[in-house]
This record gives sequence, C-alpha cells and structure tokens, in this order.
Amino acid sequence: MTSLYDNDDMPDMTAVRTDAIRDTLLDQVRTETARRHRTLRRRFAVWGGIGVLVIGGVATAATAIVQAQRVTNSDIVYCFASSQRGSDGQFTYAAATLHDAAINAGAVSDPVSVCRDMWRRGALDKGTDQLSASPAPHAVPSQLQVCVMDDGSPAVVPGRPSICQAIGLAPKR
Repeated sequence: MTSLYDNDDMPDMTAVRTDAIRDTLLDQVRTETARRHRTLRRRFAVWGGIGVLVIGGVATAATAIVQAQRVTNSDIVYCFASSQRGSDGQFTYAAATLHDAAINAGAVSDPVSVCRDMWRRGALDKGTDQLSASPAPHAVPSQLQVCVMDDGSPAVVPGRPSICQAIGLAPKR
C-alpha cells in the first residue's frame, strides 16, 4: 500500500489532484468578474437607496422650513426691485409704511398696491430722481408675489408664483 502523503506530511500531487486544482482555479477566474459585478451592483443599490432617502429628507426639511406663513407685521412692506441678489448678497428693495394720525398707527392692508405705486413712481429704479415732484411713470412688473420675511413683514417680489421659495422666503398663506 502506497502512502498518500510525501515525506513532509503533504498530500502527493497526483494527476487527479492537479486536475482538480486547475479546475478550481479556472472556475475562480471565470466567475470572479461576475462576482465583482454583482457586488458592485449590490453596493450601488444600497448606497443609491440611502442617497434617495437622504435627498428626500433634505427636500422635506427644506419644504418645512420655507412653508407658507401669515403676515404678522403689517406696519411695513418691503418692495423688492428684483428677485436677484446684488454682488453683496443682499436684495435691492424699498420699504414703505403708512401712518394714520387718527389712530396713531399704520397698517399696510394691500402690500401689492403699495409696491405697484412705488414701481410706477420709480422708487425702485436707481436712475430716478427721488426728490422730483412729478416723476415720469415707470413700468410695473406684470407679476408681483407677496412673500413673508423672517420678521413677519410682507415682501412684494417681482416674479412667478414660486419665486418666494426660490429666493428663500416663505410664501404668504
């Protein structure tokens, strides 16, 4: 009877064993690429799902932050000249308030009409002489939207209905 092990207590390298090792290695080489692709697809699916959940959460949070609010401070109205920020990161605007001596207070009940009047008089045009007694009429934007500032004051902004959220203000409820 012949021993299956050599002098170093290692199995003999028979032709059958050599063929089995070769077949195992070839099978590994053939399936390695497919296994790697499966792993990559699985990782992409998991991380992609996590990414979708994160983006959805951020979008929900942003919607909650910039949701419609009521005007709580009608003592002043801000009329924005544009929906674009200037080079300093601030909006160009003019502010107006009304004062009624009879009640010693004022409230702006229709901020859009106040801002339309300011646009028509040129108060939002840098090139207009603000001290002129009779300024030439100016063009009024066709769409003006009422947004709500952080202090609860109305801000009238030229633009489409979704402009408030686009510039980071709450739309008026």
